[in-house]
Amino acid sequence: MTSSSSAAIGAPSRLEAASVSLIAFLRRELAPFPGRATATLRIVLACVVVLVLCMTLRVPEAYLSVWFVFKVALEESGETLLIGIVALAAITVAIAVSLVLLFVAMDQPALRFCLIGVTAAAALFLRRVFVIGPAGFVLGLVPTVVLTLPDFMPTAERAVRLTLWLWPVFGLGIAAAVAANLWIAPSDPASLLREELVRRVRAAEDAIAARLGARPDAPAVASLATSGIARLLGLLRSTELVHPSLRTRHAQQSALITLVDRLLTAAAALNESDIAPRAGERARLAAVATACARLRLALENGEPPLAPASGGSEIRPPEHGSALLPILVELEHVVALLQQVQGSDARSLAAAASEPERPGVFVEDAFTNAEYMRYALKGALAVLLCDLIMNALDWPGIRTCYITCMIVGLTSEGATIQKGTLRIAGALVGGAMGFLAILLLVSHMVSITSLALLVAAGSAVAAWVYVGSARISYAGVQIALAFFICVIQSFEPSWWFYTIRDRMVGIVLGNTLITLVFLGVWPVRAGTAMWIGFGSALRAMADLARVGGRSDDQAVVAREIQRLRLRAYRHFAAAQQSAEEEEFEWNPGARAGAERDRFLAATADAQAVFLTQLTIASQRPSVAPADLPGEVVAAIRRFDERVGTSLDLIAGGTARSLLDEGPDLQGALAKLSGAVSAELSRSPERTWTTQVEGRLALYRELVPRLQRLASTVLG
Repeated sequence: MTSSSSAAIGAPSRLEAASVSLIAFLRRELAPFPGRATATLRIVLACVVVLVLCMTLRVPEAYLSVWFVFKVALEESGETLLIGIVALAAITVAIAVSLVLLFVAMDQPALRFCLIGVTAAAALFLRRVFVIGPAGFVLGLVPTVVLTLPDFMPTAERAVRLTLWLWPVFGLGIAAAVAANLWIAPSDPASLLREELVRRVRAAEDAIAARLGARPDAPAVASLATSGIARLLGLLRSTELVHPSLRTRHAQQSALITLVDRLLTAAAALNESDIAPRAGERARLAAVATACARLRLALENGEPPLAPASGGSEIRPPEHGSALLPILVELEHVVALLQQVQGSDARSLAAAASEPERPGVFVEDAFTNAEYMRYALKGALAVLLCDLIMNALDWPGIRTCYITCMIVGLTSEGATIQKGTLRIAGALVGGAMGFLAILLLVSHMVSITSLALLVAAGSAVAAWVYVGSARISYAGVQIALAFFICVIQSFEPSWWFYTIRDRMVGIVLGNTLITLVFLGVWPVRAGTAMWIGFGSALRAMADLARVGGRSDDQAVVAREIQRLRLRAYRHFAAAQQSAEEEEFEWNPGARAGAERDRFLAATADAQAVFLTQLTIASQRPSVAPADLPGEVVAAIRRFDERVGTSLDLIAGGTARSLLDEGPDLQGALAKLSGAVSAELSRSPERTWTTQVEGRLALYRELVPRLQRLASTVLG
């Protein structure tokens, strides 16, 4: 058989395999799960209510008001309320700014063109550097769109009137979404927070039981331990918003979140250790597991606080000590604090846990990272190209290209292509639904009731997709927008098909331009962003290695540990997201797959190092650093500095030097052991022995993990 005939046979096979894969993906993503139907019902009812109000009050651009329900509706009521308030405030400010700019540049096309570029760049820049990114994005997006109104509005008065109408247009959508989430089978954030805490305590309990051989391995503990506490803190914020009376328990709940995270981290470190517990350690671990089970049941049932379990006697480790001892002491200490927190009032919790610092208005590197400005300029260039093409063609119907550029333009090529794919797919599905509705149904409609039923059916399809996973959620938003723009054209039945054509042309044009600009101007590949995020996480770990030398005040050190661990969590999450986006880039399949496999292996090794570091950094000191022998403290800090330098080398992509100088880590550890032995031989006072020997044992686990990480990064 010739090669051409083989290729002809192979092509349908590949096409068939892709079709089967797509069908399996859709079946998996569209399958029902608990709460999906309820969330869909809330969105449908909110859309219908907004539609009826807009038709009754003759609110212009009604499709935008109905569609905005999707942009505000979230999983739980507290977050929806918060997002609604922030969105309304941002829209109010944005409209005020828009009116000022419109007044200045209404009759000056050249100035408006320049201002469109400036506001588009501001929107994209604020999206990246503003702590509440969507609010910053809205502040720039609305003026950008408003400045294009004079291009297709015959009079200045109509442009101003439409701009003023934007507030009630968006306000109705926000109010309906918030009301639906608050009143229709609301998801109580307090219950969700309790469920998340119970889940984490159960994972710690399973990890301890697995270490004792009572249960199979518990892989969930590592993923939960490295997921961070951002979701828990968000649920706490929502809980206090929905239930203001619970604000008096803020310190207690914050301490509970922090301590459960510490418990989970220690349990994950225990799960990573290869050392078998001795008899005395097994007994103490069993006591901790029992305490975790009682704590979990108390959280589940809302029972009164439990009496603290009695801890075991201190174990004097033989020879060089056990790496399990510091972990065990941390577990016992955290369990005792958790039992104390459950029974404490807010005023007695200062020593129990340190609350994470509140973030500022902007991210840490907002004005030092040039990538943010490059990203904003690339997006602004694409928007200006859209404006030139639209005006050159005198085709105002394709103005959706502006919003497409600004929404689809993300941090990397893969992210842009991924979101563009979802946007086009959603618009095709929504446009097809709208086309069929106009062709078969709209001409037979005679009342608002029939339109409400049609909108309910379309929004049900879009909402079912929207409340799914992040892999398809954005497509649901686009299905809704394309469908609503087709069937909600005016205040009476309309059956014009050109709206579908214009919208699709605008979407395709916007996606094409933003993709070409991001590919050709300062391109950022998702694979590159993946390793950059990974390197940033390693630099946070390097700072964590040196944290003990920053202060002898343990409260200061604890706050710094919390700050660094949250920073590492964010960078690990960003790197993982970039790894998922890389699948959408045009890379050679085998090479890209091998690179992702290497990244996943490196991430697993880095997280093992991270858990060991957290255990070392959070080790409960039985003796203050000032009371330890000076030589021992100096040797510990020299070794910690070497670990930090090694992580910096790996983060900088020069891991080869770490492998070449590998004996230095072992040598530094040997010097530390020698300093401890020499001090023990000179000093009869040995109250600090257990603490330092346990730390040395953890260092002995850390070094090979660090070297394995360097080897994996090199591939």
